[in-house]
Amino acid sequence: MQAVIYAGLRNGARDQAIHDALIYKHVADVASEFKLSPNTVRAAAKRIANVSAYDLELLGGGSPLRIGQVVADSFRKAALGAYRNYRGTFQNLELPCWVITDGTQKIEVTELRSIDTGEVQL
Repeated sequence: MQAVIYAGLRNGARDQAIHDALIYKHVADVASEFKLSPNTVRAAAKRIANVSAYDLELLGGGSPLRIGQVVADSFRKAALGAYRNYRGTFQNLELPCWVITDGTQKIEVTELRSIDTGEVQL
């Protein structure tokens, strides 16, 4: 099983664990368990509540290749997170026919390269 990529979150796995723990426990209990302040626990839960999971695929060379699940607050940030996570693979894809999609939205790999280098703003 492939790990989830948390795009745009500094410590996404920890934030997700905090969010999951808050389902059954109070903020004070979770704060003591993770050795954090209650405000930090609330902020982590809020960050996770504002994101969505995207199941991304790479299209363009025949059959789609599954990238995996990426958690981010927008599709573009999710695609950029996948691009940065698999930079070695995506840097060699030059043609504009290569796109990352979640089934409803898509973005070209060349556009992600421009965003990553700073030529275009996200």
